[in-house]
Amino acid sequence: MRHFLIIFFFISFSGINAQQSPFKSWKEQAKNDIRMLPEFGNIEKTKQEIAADKKFVNSIIEGGKSKSEGAHDMIRIGFDYLYKGDLKTAMYRFNQAYLLNPKNSGIYWGYGAVYTALGAYDAARNEYTEGLKIEPESAPILTDYATTYLGEYYENVRSNYQNAQKSLKMAKEKLLASYAIDSKYINTAYKLSIVYLNSQDCANAKKYLKATRALGGQPITKSYLTDFNLQCGDCSNVKTGNFQIESLKNGVTTIARNQNYQIEENTSLGYKLKLKVDWVDECTYTLTPVANLANPEQKDIPKMVLTCQIVEVNEGHYIQVSSSDDNERTLTSQIEIVQ
Repeated sequence: MRHFLIIFFFISFSGINAQQSPFKSWKEQAKNDIRMLPEFGNIEKTKQEIAADKKFVNSIIEGGKSKSEGAHDMIRIGFDYLYKGDLKTAMYRFNQAYLLNPKNSGIYWGYGAVYTALGAYDAARNEYTEGLKIEPESAPILTDYATTYLGEYYENVRSNYQNAQKSLKMAKEKLLASYAIDSKYINTAYKLSIVYLNSQDCANAKKYLKATRALGGQPITKSYLTDFNLQCGDCSNVKTGNFQIESLKNGVTTIARNQNYQIEENTSLGYKLKLKVDWVDECTYTLTPVANLANPEQKDIPKMVLTCQIVEVNEGHYIQVSSSDDNERTLTSQIEIVQ
């Protein structure tokens, strides 16, 4: 499914042979660079390496920070590099955090995240387990632990349905445990929506998608909304009719929509526009401006195409996420249903 990419980022990094699996290549390189291994592989270090470690720790202390503070900084920097796709530097920073404070659970969260990005799910779970020994109620670690099972689900869903369902069940269990600890952690809510969508449980998929939006909605992608709408959407009651959007800045915009066209009017802003409506799926449609009804003589009308995804339908309103073909930004709006 397209929303697979919201869970995992497949990363290319310097020196990896594309003909080998990423994890196999990683292990080959790690034979000559113990910094690529969690806890430096617990391998006995040379005098030079021990001296370098001591010099690094001293530099943190001389810089006015405690070892604990320095470890937090290294973990944060490690995740910055991870999200940029630089797995090696990320692992180096997590290992530097280990030098400073091996009792920080975030170190093992970072180790696990690197291995998850490499598709090494068993190895990742081993690291997450170590982190949970230090901090048993860490929602981020539990959620990323669940993510490894989602990875296995997507790998097996077409080739081994039974194993895929087992992985999906494990992902759900871990995510529910994480959600029970911290219902405000947005990644957990979002991944629960994904799990339930893949479980054909539309009620819960909608419940946790709504929870994700209530927390800000940042992780939600267009592709996931499309998949959600194709499987769970029911927008038949709002495909046509009269609607309005009200805001303090722009006043009231009225909308009259039939099967083919939509008329939008805002008297405060002085515009009345006719747009062509094309339904892409059950709950997604595009709007293409075709006429300026406020000034019919004006030939210069907007060229952009809006894509609107209805993500929630309620008794008196619906929620819509809109985007333009000339702008990556999205706009979430509550649109009132006019009786």
